[in-house]
Amino acid sequence: MFQVPPSYNGQVIRLFCVPHAGAGASAFRGWRERLGPEVETIITQLPGRESRFREEPYSRLEVLTSHLANAVIPYLADGQRFAFFGNSLGGLIAFETLHEIRSRTGLDAAHLFVSACGAPHIPSALPQMGHLADSELVLEVTKRYGGIPAAVLEDEEFLAAMLPTLRADIRMLEGYDRTAVDPLTCPITAFGGVRDRTVPLAQIEAWKELTSSSFNQFLLDEDHLYLQSARETLTSRIRETLLLAICLR
Repeated sequence: MFQVPPSYNGQVIRLFCVPHAGAGASAFRGWRERLGPEVETIITQLPGRESRFREEPYSRLEVLTSHLANAVIPYLADGQRFAFFGNSLGGLIAFETLHEIRSRTGLDAAHLFVSACGAPHIPSALPQMGHLADSELVLEVTKRYGGIPAAVLEDEEFLAAMLPTLRADIRMLEGYDRTAVDPLTCPITAFGGVRDRTVPLAQIEAWKELTSSSFNQFLLDEDHLYLQSARETLTSRIRETLLLAICLR
C-alpha cells in the first residue's frame, strides 16, 4: 500500500501522501528529500497504477478508506504523530480516512493538507464524466485538466490500459455522498491554484467549515496540476507547518 523510505527509523512525524485520480506514487517525486529528515514521508500506492498496475482499482470510496485506514493504523503505535496530504481526489480520500482512523482508534492527526480539492460538502458545478465512452472521457479529462501527456495520448494501447483506473477514480469522486460530511478536529491547510478552472477558490476556502480547529489557505499561481511545478512551495509550507506543530505540542 505504501512506498516507505529505506531509512524508516521513527522520525518526529509521519506524513501520508495520497495522489490525484489516475496517479501513482511517482506524483510525489522529490517530496521525501525536501520534507526530511524530521518529516517521514510515506507515499500511498493504490491498486491499478505503477507497481500495482495489474491490480483491480477501487470503485467505492468507503472500501478504499477502510483499507487505507487498516494500512495506516499500524504506523501509529506508541503515540506516533501523523498527518495527511491529499491532492485533488486524494484530498477527499485523506479526509475520509482520517474520520475512519478516529472512529476506530480515537487518534487525531496533527494536520490535514488538501490541495486542488474542493471542500467535500460543496457539490461540483462540473458535469459528470465517468459514464462517457473512452474517447469522450479522454477528451473531457484533457480539456479540464490537461493531465494526460501527449506521448500517452498517442499510445493507444497504453492509454486503453490506464483508462479503467482513471475511470474508477472519477466514478468514486462523482459517487461521493456530499450530504453526510462531518468536520474533523485537526487543523486543515488548503492549497489551491488561482488559475484552476475546475476548483473555484470559494470551494477551497470552504474547507474552513470542516474543522473545529484552525484553518489556513494558500493560493498558488497555478492551474490544477501543480504537484511538481509548485513542489518547493508546497513542501516548504508543509514542513514549516508540521515542525511548528511539533514545537507547540
